[in-house]
Amino acid sequence: MAFDSNLFKQQFPLFQHAENARLVYLDNAATTQRPQCVIDAMVDFYTRFNANTHRSSHRLARAATEMVERVRGQTAEFINARNSDEIIFTRGATEALNLVAQSLCKTLNPGDEIILSSAEHHANLVPWQMAAEAHQLQLKFLPDVNGEPQLSALPELISLRTKAVALSAASNALGFRVAVESIKSLLPEGCALVVDASQRLAHDRVDVQAMGCDFLVGAAHKFYGPTGIGLLYGRKEILAQLPPWQGGGEMIEQVRLQDSDYAAAPHRFEAGTSSLAAIAGLGAALTFLQQQDRQGMATYESHLNRYLHTELEKLSLNFPIRLLTRFDNNVGIAAFTVQEQAGVQVNDMADWLDQHDIAVRVGHHCAQPLMDSLGGASLRLSLAAYNNREDIDAVIAALQSMPLENVTTVELATDDSDFGDDLQGVELQQLVAQGSWQKRYRQLTRWAARLSRKPAIRVDHCRVHGCESEVWIAHRCHEQRHYFAIDTDSRVLQGLSVLILLLLDGKTAAEFDAVEVEATFAELGLEKYLSESRSNGFRALVDFMREQIH
Repeated sequence: MAFDSNLFKQQFPLFQHAENARLVYLDNAATTQRPQCVIDAMVDFYTRFNANTHRSSHRLARAATEMVERVRGQTAEFINARNSDEIIFTRGATEALNLVAQSLCKTLNPGDEIILSSAEHHANLVPWQMAAEAHQLQLKFLPDVNGEPQLSALPELISLRTKAVALSAASNALGFRVAVESIKSLLPEGCALVVDASQRLAHDRVDVQAMGCDFLVGAAHKFYGPTGIGLLYGRKEILAQLPPWQGGGEMIEQVRLQDSDYAAAPHRFEAGTSSLAAIAGLGAALTFLQQQDRQGMATYESHLNRYLHTELEKLSLNFPIRLLTRFDNNVGIAAFTVQEQAGVQVNDMADWLDQHDIAVRVGHHCAQPLMDSLGGASLRLSLAAYNNREDIDAVIAALQSMPLENVTTVELATDDSDFGDDLQGVELQQLVAQGSWQKRYRQLTRWAARLSRKPAIRVDHCRVHGCESEVWIAHRCHEQRHYFAIDTDSRVLQGLSVLILLLLDGKTAAEFDAVEVEATFAELGLEKYLSESRSNGFRALVDFMREQIH
């Protein structure tokens, strides 16, 4: 029997709520939704046997301890570890990678080398940077083609000083799989292979023994489990040699005033009280996945991913997007940027999709070196087994309906000419008169054309912090009246900037303070329809202007 996505989706209560009846959720690479069984398991822990684990003789503590060790065994089976003692529970994949980087690098010598790729999530980059600085280590990076690390170049990078290779098994930003299974045989003795499998565990069967890795990390919330719990696999022989990362309760055998003896792995690396309810939820998520037809799920997701990329490729023929991803060897992620002549940014497209109750992710996706090399922020759509073709059709239809009037702007050459955008004929009533959010959005995009480009003010002291997109504001005072020049590449923020100028430009300080900007914003319904980050960005602009005046 073929995998049934509709039956699968029915097990997720979020989709059954009336407020989510139209929701198209395509942000699964950030976090998946939870099936009812995961929620039930967490509630069951709190309502039936909530207690701290280990070192206690009472019944509730024994039940909690048995649950934790049972889930540890489940996790070992899920990734085919040899022993449950090779599984360490952390708060997430990020904490797991910090643990590995800090503990492993304590055993290295100055000048030893760590090999990474430029495609890594910040969680598999920044901890190594910190450890390298602390221990005088060298970081080396695989070359890439369109962001994909070229494993064929690995032998040229390896030396006798290479002590770790740390790579993602799949890119969270672009979705491509990395053949980490082929790496271990290339490494010198004593060189650890560290694998971030966060984006693979929901889509592929992962076998740490077949992979040959020494460490592997994952986060439960990426594969239908709860937030706040991650897993770290470490080969038993290596864990026995590593010093602990954090100190405290549970990770010791004997404590004296001057020193301590540490517990064996895995408890040596689990200082303090773990997120016990989340561990119960992880166990339920593993059972849930093991009850599914994993091969059928993978086939379904692969076909859906092909459809997603095919539709986006067709859309790009007459819509100003540039697709960054390919269907083949991809875990279900599509990402695109916008063409320069579009006059909009990916943030604008994400806002437009949000108005249609379509959840996507926009930005650098915690992979800034990778995305900077490809031109900056992208809009990412990421699939799970509860998605379907109707979801993709909704995305395409919404993008096709987005107003993309041609925008022509004038670049002004001097600092003085940056002030005084031509807003003749622009009136607040034009926005008030629009009867729906879609019409007001179109009015804002029409206003955007009135905001000229101002390269002279794109300097650090004019940059506004707290905005989703980059915005610059310059200020000058003439005869006690305050004038502002605003520049941004975001189409929506350009329109909002015109609104701000209508309300506040050319005012005295007293007149500026008397304008009820927040009230106008609310009356126009903008707070209801703009994303929270975009609304906060609007306030950041006003606050920045107020600081210049006072």
